[in-house]
Formats: sequence, C-alpha cells, structure tokens
Amino acid sequence: MTFLLLIGAALRLFGLNNLSPPGITHDEVANWLIDRSILAGEHAIYFTRAYGHEAGFHYLQTAFVALLGDNVLALRLPAAFCGLLGVAVTFALARKLFGKNVALIAAGLLAVLFWPVFYGRLALRAISLPLVAGLSAYFWWQAGENDTVTRWQGEVVKVTQSPLHYFTLSGFFAGLSLHTYMAARAVPIFYALWLAYLAIFHWREFKQRWRGIVLFAVIFAAVAAPLAIFLQTTPDAEFRISEVDAPLQALRSGDWQPVLSNGLKLLGMFGFVGDPLWREGVPSAPVFEPVVAVLFYAGLLLCLWRWRQPRYAFLLLWLAVSVTPSLVTVNAPSYIRSILILPVLTLFAALVMHSLGQLSTVIRNLSTRSSRILALTLLLFYAARTSVLQFETWPSGGDVPFVWQAAFTEIAEYLDGRSDLTAASIAGWSPSTMDSPTMTLLRQNDDLPLSHFDPREGTLILPDTEPVVVIRPSDLPLDPFWETQLTNWGFTPSPLHPFILYEIEKRPVIELANLMNIQFGDELVLLGYEWLENGDLVLAWLVTAVPTAPRQQFIHSLAADGSQLADTYRFDAPDPQGLWFPHWQPGDLILQRLTPLTVGEATQLRLGWFDPTTCTPGPCQNLRTEDGLEFVLLEVE
Repeated sequence: MTFLLLIGAALRLFGLNNLSPPGITHDEVANWLIDRSILAGEHAIYFTRAYGHEAGFHYLQTAFVALLGDNVLALRLPAAFCGLLGVAVTFALARKLFGKNVALIAAGLLAVLFWPVFYGRLALRAISLPLVAGLSAYFWWQAGENDTVTRWQGEVVKVTQSPLHYFTLSGFFAGLSLHTYMAARAVPIFYALWLAYLAIFHWREFKQRWRGIVLFAVIFAAVAAPLAIFLQTTPDAEFRISEVDAPLQALRSGDWQPVLSNGLKLLGMFGFVGDPLWREGVPSAPVFEPVVAVLFYAGLLLCLWRWRQPRYAFLLLWLAVSVTPSLVTVNAPSYIRSILILPVLTLFAALVMHSLGQLSTVIRNLSTRSSRILALTLLLFYAARTSVLQFETWPSGGDVPFVWQAAFTEIAEYLDGRSDLTAASIAGWSPSTMDSPTMTLLRQNDDLPLSHFDPREGTLILPDTEPVVVIRPSDLPLDPFWETQLTNWGFTPSPLHPFILYEIEKRPVIELANLMNIQFGDELVLLGYEWLENGDLVLAWLVTAVPTAPRQQFIHSLAADGSQLADTYRFDAPDPQGLWFPHWQPGDLILQRLTPLTVGEATQLRLGWFDPTTCTPGPCQNLRTEDGLEFVLLEVE
C-alpha cells in the first residue's frame, strides 16, 4: 500500500506548479480570492462568489495559503493530498467489504487512474467530496463489522452493537460531505435509499441497530443543517444550477429523452466515450481502457447478480446515485459532477480480477498468480497512460492553454527573470477582474508594478518607465492602429511563444492635434485628442493616482441643440458579484482609438468617467473636473 501511495503521490505532485496544468484558471483564482477573504476575517457556511461555493474545502485551502503564501502550489497541494487520502480511504473501505487483496487492486487502480489524478492536480474543491463521503462509508461498515451476531438454528436472535461512535463518525462525515462540493447533494439520496434497502431486505439487522441508525441520521442532519438552512433562505445563491439543469427541467415537464440520453452516455463513459470537454480532461477518453472496462462491466453484472447481499447492493446504490448530478445536467457524461463515485469506482473491476483466483480448486494457484500478474501489468499500464494523458496530451490540447492561461504563466516567468524592469504593461482579456490576481499568483516578484488593459477596446497602456515594456499573449492581438504606431515609435516586437514582447528604451512623446490638460478627480488627466481621417477618435490620458473604485468611461454623441443622439461605454465594469481590481499605475499613459456612435448630425461628444457600482439605484457618481463639471465637451471634426 505504501508503494501504491508513492506512485499516486508522484502522479499528483510532479510538476504541480504549472507544468500540468500549464497555468491557472479563473476558477482557481476565484478560489484563492475566497481564501484571502477568509484570512481577512470573512467567514461563511456558503460563499456566494464565483457561482457559489461550499465552504469546507476553502478552510483547508486557506490554511495552506496562510502557511505557504500566495502561489499556485499552495492552492493545489490540498487537492493533491485529498486525492491521496482518497486512495487510502478506498483501500480501507474495500478491505472492510471484500478483504485485503481486492482492496489492494482497487486502491492501485485508483492511485494511477487519470480521472482521480487529474482532479487531484487542480485547486478546486470537487476532489474533497469522495474523500469525505468515503470516510462516511468506511465508518458505516466499521460499525457493522464490529457487531456481535448470535444465531440459533440459522436464525439471528441477537445483535450486540459495536460502540455507537462509529455511527456518529459516519453521520458526521456524511453531513460534512455536503460542505465540500455541489455534487454532494446526492449523498442524502444515497443514504435514504440505502436505509430503505436495509429496512426492506434485512429488517432484523436493521431493527437491532436502530439506535445507531437514529444517531447516524441525527448527526448527519445536524452537520448538514446550517448549509441547508442557508440555501433555503437564500434561493439566489446557486444560480449556476439554473444554467446547467435543462435535462432536469425537461424531466419535470414530462420529457424523458434528455435524461435517458444522458443515462446511456453515463453507462458508456466507463469503456466507450468519456467527458466531452477539455476542461474536464482529455475529451471522450473513457474512464477505462478495454481490458479494465470489460472487468468493470463484469463487476457491475456480478453486483447485480448478488444484490441481495448488502455489500454488493451498497456498491450498486453508490454508483447509481453518484452519477445522478450528471444525469440531470448538460454535457453528460461529466466527470466532475460524477466525482462522488471515486471511492467505489475501481472496486467493480477489482472484484472480478480477484475472482480469477477463485475459478476452481484445480487451477487456483495458476489463476491466482495470473490475477496478480494482471493486476501489476494493469497498474504499470495505467500509470504510463495517465502520465501521457496528463503531461503530454492534455496540457496543449484544445482550449486548455487558453483556459489555464498558459501565456500568463510564461509572461510571469519572463518578468521574474528581468531584474532591470521597474514596471510593465500587459494585455489581457479581463484586466479589471482576473488578470491582476492571476499575475499575483504566478509571479515570484510581486514588487514589480503591472498595468493591465484590454486591446479589444482599442486601448494601449504605456508605463512611465525606462525601458518601456508592453506584453501581449500571442492569441490576443493589439488594435491594428496601435500595432502600427508601436512600430513607428521604434518598439521592437519580439515573438516569445506564447507571448509577444514590445520594448523601447524611452517612452515616445505622443503628439495630438488638440492638446488639453483637464484633471478628472485626482486620478486621470485628459492630455488631448485627435480626429483621424477615417472618423476615428484618438484620446490620451495620464494616470495620476491608482483608482480607488471601478471606473467606466462614457461618450455621448450630441446634436447641435444638446440632445443626446447615441452613447458608448469603454472599460469593463465589475462582474455581477462586484469583483474588481485596480489595474493602472501612476504615470501610465492610456491611449484610446475608438469610433464614436455619431448618429445624425452630431456636433459634440460629451466625455467623462463614472463609478458603475453607484448606478443602482443611482444616480451614478462621476469624476469631476477641477471646474466641478462631470464631463468635458469635444468638438466633432
């Protein structure tokens, strides 16, 4: 078992810091932001940020952040350890149910299988669910195993219960599992069905253990109650569910087709076609390759054949309930929504592999040796398969480099190696929300000031440094106008895959036809503007102070009588949950090229800045000029 855990640790820990995954996702960054809020004193049963997060894993992750700092490794180590402990729990549970040999095979497969390894390398909370729920299952069977059964003439006449603390622990971890990940909502469904099965088919044992079962249910309910109460009283906290539950809504309206289709996909994911998304692994790769897939389906049939025995019924019910979250949502089969299955996933194949040694007394020695050879061969094969998928196929496949921000990872490494820089400007897709915290997590040198901008808005930022450095990901082009201007000013573009570096020794002097010097608040100065021959407008702004709140720009096209003809807005507002970070530095030169919406006979543009967070219920709070005005008027040429 130590050997298996070492193999599992190698697959989960090697290259964890941005080799694979090749960077960090917005989801992982959002996790870190919640962790930082906990360290700042914000505590909750359920965090409503980032589509809603159960709090349990965050408190574990927060402890690692507090100990190791703000970096990717601190975020991912808790998931890796949860994955490894999950392997140990599978071994313990399988040993209780079927003995040591089956347990070793099941744990070995789980240690090297791509699915659990993949989620053990992400800084996400899902991998904590199988660990906690698996502990609940283990202590349930620990309670039953220690019972003393007295029989007379083949009938059970007395059951002396084991200490009730095992039922207490089982109920505690069952309730705690609901605080890990959304798919844990299947746990109470499982235990309800499991208790119903025991009551119907094993009534005598059920009746003899009623005290432990009642204690289990009470502890389960008590631990789960705070979350349940919060979700019932805050129905809008989980709006993410409404975005993915189309099959469930169809079922409620009487249409079974989406759920039946999902059911076939889920049944086939173990040996035919797996999760379709690169974000959840290698698309369409099944859980098992053909040999183990055949063993898995054979194990499933074996459990169905022996369903009257509680341990086999336990596996069947766990499997069926675990896939329910994926059954009633889109993009089935979904590995992350079916992750509750992991504690028992490899048990089905392990049962059949072990049974090879029980074929007959004549060939028992040969078949036992064969099963051991098969188990070792499959272990090595799956370790190699997972290594190839995890470190070669997946990191560069599909949209993985984009989703995991591989370009930002390389940019951060490059900036850490430039000791001569005092600032830099970086193009990105979400400068006001996720780009800044992403770079904080990826960089070693957080003292280097960075400015962020979105070139899709026709924006360019030149920092007030020598040398002047502007960097963009290779797949995010600059506005063509500014790309040309950088070349004209003498910037030297250097393709450094997967990003492009623009550098010049000294910031150029920007010459505009109409020079101005209008201060907005204490943050921005309008330096001037110029109308281009094609009707576009060029603006130049100087940042004099880091904004203390979100800033959006408004541009209104006005007719000769002062009536508004059209409007446009630039620079991202905060996301719906208010996430925003300062992304300009004092001395930055913000350059804009835009095409105003000049409908009809526009003669002027009304230009200003406001805080979008103040507009509900309103009125919006604008930055005022030195003359107390909320805008400036530009003549249309």
